Amino acid sequence: MSRVSASKALAYATGDEMLKLYGVLVGGWLLTFVGQFVLQTTFNAVLSLVSVIVALAGAVAVLVGVVAIAYKLLADGRVE
Repeated sequence: MSRVSASKALAYATGDEMLKLYGVLVGGWLLTFVGQFVLQTTFNAVLSLVSVIVALAGAVAVLVGVVAIAYKLLADGRVE
């Protein structure tokens, strides 16, 4: 295993492709948070249904983001 300098590691972690994946993670987390908050504070049935859908979409986005980051790390590790 070769050594990687700190500047190369930071450049890789803050590259455009990784920032997009981080955005998916943060966006999914925010959707999940908002969906759960609205679900706990509303008494409207339609709004409750929408909040459940939003929370599930956020959870799926977080899962997709984690899998995409893991895949990118593994794929880039094989090439270099």
